[in-house]
Amino acid sequence: MYCRTKIRCGPARGVICRFLSAAEVSTALRPFYFSVHPDLFGKYPEQRKINESSLQQLSALLEAQQTSRKMVVPPLSFYLRQKDMPEGEFKMVKIQLNGSNVRETVVKVLNACDMSTTYVDKIPKSPKKTDFSKADFTKAYREYNDEFEKAAYMKRKVQEKKASHNIVEWVFENSNVAKEKYESARATRDQVTSLIDQLCKSYGIKEVKYDGGWNISHIRGALQSLVSLATQHSGIMGNLEGRTIALGQFTGVSLDGDVFLNIIDVRNEWLSLIKKVSQEDSALVMIPNYEKALSGILRNIHICRRKFMPKVSATQYCNHLRQLITSIGDFYGKGYKFPPSVPESLNKYEIVVEPEAGPLMVSPTGQFITPSSCPAEELVAFMAKNLDVATELMTEYSINKHVERALHKEVKERFGLLELQKDDSITPGLMISCCQRLLTRSEQLNVKLRGNILYITHYYSVLSEGVLCIPWNFK
Repeated sequence: MYCRTKIRCGPARGVICRFLSAAEVSTALRPFYFSVHPDLFGKYPEQRKINESSLQQLSALLEAQQTSRKMVVPPLSFYLRQKDMPEGEFKMVKIQLNGSNVRETVVKVLNACDMSTTYVDKIPKSPKKTDFSKADFTKAYREYNDEFEKAAYMKRKVQEKKASHNIVEWVFENSNVAKEKYESARATRDQVTSLIDQLCKSYGIKEVKYDGGWNISHIRGALQSLVSLATQHSGIMGNLEGRTIALGQFTGVSLDGDVFLNIIDVRNEWLSLIKKVSQEDSALVMIPNYEKALSGILRNIHICRRKFMPKVSATQYCNHLRQLITSIGDFYGKGYKFPPSVPESLNKYEIVVEPEAGPLMVSPTGQFITPSSCPAEELVAFMAKNLDVATELMTEYSINKHVERALHKEVKERFGLLELQKDDSITPGLMISCCQRLLTRSEQLNVKLRGNILYITHYYSVLSEGVLCIPWNFK
């Protein structure tokens, strides 16, 4: 992302400064970045180079304005990708930026590109007033803030009447319940910590972790079972020295080399894996070779793993890679080729190989997802058809992840949350939308959310260990 600066108003006597956070600046310029990002112009090197240079100068200008330094930049040229224009044709704009105010710079950029400035306009400006006292400061702040809040208040009231659950009402009803549950689960959490320490110290285990989503009582029960097994079969526990143990949804060695133990498996399954864990490691050694072979026959595409892909053992993953390699080899053996529209090198793209029952799709992050059983002809045709889609999604994700990180930090600090977590299915785009709307309700929710754990998902609930779950698209 090209704009990482934290924007501040320069100091001036008699001026009330409304500080723009990094998240606000990033959010305001997101539509602009999605239209001019150099990665969207891979087939057009001239336009890509011009946009890259102009973005660098824009970033430098914003950085100078942050520190109240004067900086002169020439008119900046940008090529914009627009959906209503034919492939290869772009709108070109030139923007003269000679001000010293960040808000002015952002608005000029958006106006020049015919993009909405609604988001910036809603952020209260800094009214001028000379020789004010502290009381004057407070009064002035309330006056300009009230106008903004009136519109938001009326909109919220309309939404409250339509919504079965209103976020403010729901949090007020459940925040204390969640805190009570969190306190009541403290003893269980302490037991979990103690059991993990016992395993690590007794058997040289590097780390013990567990998947989110499991009830803390289930985690405690699984750890107690593992301690009992270790006590009865201490002779084989040396196989786990220096390893990471993960309590999750399958039993086997993961692609990262972690030893996974399925919480709902019987102990004999765990025992069997621990005895032969070194045999499972042999598959880990083979994974890079298979991934390199697959990349080579798919024009050097990157073979990746998505963070929330279905959990499989290293042995299973090797089988999946081998199955797809065989299919593509047969594809070439029959004389088939990639369509001429596909670049000779696909090294800017990523593909994830998943179990046979998985989907063939482009993920929200721009990765190609394919089941290992996908016929090569179908996979090649799908990739050729969706290269532009993948490029746009990768670019969007590269921007969104920085915005999400800034908003995540801001929400956690603003509301004094113990933790802010999200479900695997909540993409950066959804999380950004959720965080932005939470911040608009900070005045109503600040006190009630303080000291809670907030989990962003698709439903309202209070978990037994005191976690507040809210839908990302709350009303």
